[in-house]
Amino acid sequence: MSQAMPPRAEIEAALARIQQWPGLARSPQLAKFLNYIVSARLDGNEAGIKAYSIAVDVFGRPQSFDPQNDPIVRVQARRLRAVLEEYYASEGAAETITFYLPVGRYIPEFRMRGGETPPTMAESPVTGFTPAPPGVSTERSWLARLDDIVLLVVLVFVALGISIVMTQVLAPRQIRMTVPQPPVVAVSEFTSVAAGQASTSVAGLAVELVTDLGLFPFIDAVYLKRPEQETPGTSVPNFELSGIARTEGGELQITASLKRAGSDTAIWSKTEKVPAAEFAASIDRLSQAFADQLGAIEGPLHTDAIQWLATTVDLGGNETEYLCGLLFIRYRDSGRADDEERARSCTGGLLRNNSQSAFGLAISGALLLDRTLKVQPPSARDPEPIAEAERQLEAAVALAPTSSPVWREYAFFLQAVGRTGEAEAAFVSALQLNPSNLDAYAGYARLLSLRGKSEKGEAMAMESLRRAVSAPYWYHEAPAVNALRNGDNAEALLQAEALVVGDAELASAIAVTAAHRLGSEDVLNRSIAQLLDVTRFRRFGILPVLRQRLPDAELRTEIGNELAAAGIDQAALNGPH
Repeated sequence: MSQAMPPRAEIEAALARIQQWPGLARSPQLAKFLNYIVSARLDGNEAGIKAYSIAVDVFGRPQSFDPQNDPIVRVQARRLRAVLEEYYASEGAAETITFYLPVGRYIPEFRMRGGETPPTMAESPVTGFTPAPPGVSTERSWLARLDDIVLLVVLVFVALGISIVMTQVLAPRQIRMTVPQPPVVAVSEFTSVAAGQASTSVAGLAVELVTDLGLFPFIDAVYLKRPEQETPGTSVPNFELSGIARTEGGELQITASLKRAGSDTAIWSKTEKVPAAEFAASIDRLSQAFADQLGAIEGPLHTDAIQWLATTVDLGGNETEYLCGLLFIRYRDSGRADDEERARSCTGGLLRNNSQSAFGLAISGALLLDRTLKVQPPSARDPEPIAEAERQLEAAVALAPTSSPVWREYAFFLQAVGRTGEAEAAFVSALQLNPSNLDAYAGYARLLSLRGKSEKGEAMAMESLRRAVSAPYWYHEAPAVNALRNGDNAEALLQAEALVVGDAELASAIAVTAAHRLGSEDVLNRSIAQLLDVTRFRRFGILPVLRQRLPDAELRTEIGNELAAAGIDQAALNGPH
């Protein structure tokens, strides 16, 4: 039986109190959202509480707002539910009237704490039983009363058993499974079989490899020890890395070989060559070359975990920084919506288990920013999701100020919101903490290249491609822009083809420009079709999106002129089409 609505004055007083609570006051749009739906309900306008009206009246969306394409109301409703729960669990614990927003609806409910309608017949304060009506005899034999007591005990035990069973059935449980752990690599000294080559100089390579591999997130590198040398409680290596050095003419050939612990079969090997006379001066470069291959997500150390994730969709409460990191990097490398959703789901579970996970907060902030930029107009961004993303990333930096991956994600955020000076400083911090952070290196190259002509950016962009085991699509963004800026249109087309896998916006704009300059009709027609089908171009216009993506105004003007000369209509260039 539903309760009657509390008096309007009491509801409005409760609304005023929660609006003054700092947890809601620091989010003006959520406060406006709550005030809007509560006022509409009090005025009897429940039919008008819909996603469309909320989006337009509260969040400033245009009249053309489409709830299917823009999830702003669903996202903010989820945030409002969380804020309400937090309020009533803290400062609002004494409130007699609570606001409740059912899942899937936007019409609020007003609930009275302890306000149930009393029963028509009062219970005895001593026995808890309802007394018999007046005039009915209450005299019963002691045997009948004993039967009642026995029956009551039986019913209590039955109810208790049902409650326990239902709790076990309905309560969310963590699924027990064998979850992949970050790899531990034991590095042994490299063996020299080179004539006249001192074994001590080759052994220095192992020292460098332990250091370089240890810089990668999720990899623990240690010196290989004999079983009797192991210290109790230390990580047990599941991989062993060794190598040899031999001479071939005037060259020294160094081969690194990886095998599973306890196995004699190599699962990976790589050979680097260097003039014998230059070996001692090349140890740093050789170590980095081997570490780049081994430390990459596509490398052999993470193969087992990646295969496990491919076959295990539901992590069942077993989310870890390692697994969420792998899923996030896979999304960052592919740009696919399904990879984004898996990374988001994993990160949500990770933060539920550990709200102070710096890496989890950094990933969460990065994912929130990505989703926000995809759905919001370039010139009219909602500041609240961006502010929340920044809050999460700043919290991550505060928790882990020496984490290169955390600084890298913070740099990506700063670049995306146009704070390029701060972004450059953050990239430098990430690379100072870990020079082997190739994503930070490529990100820094992209920042320099998109900002304008930069020889340093060009060199770093090509070096990123050279060092990558399997370069993600976005590594081609800077080379494509640089080639177009330098007039190398054929190279720009090649780079745009690699870029289009995950970034159709810049790739199609670059491809149309380069193809038009080259007079390649087939490529031009294909590229124009791709350009006009890009979602954000259709929703917001081509040039408004390019202004958000490409800070170099001079190059942006050149691209706009080429697009117009190629036959792109001005309406499509400047607005929705």
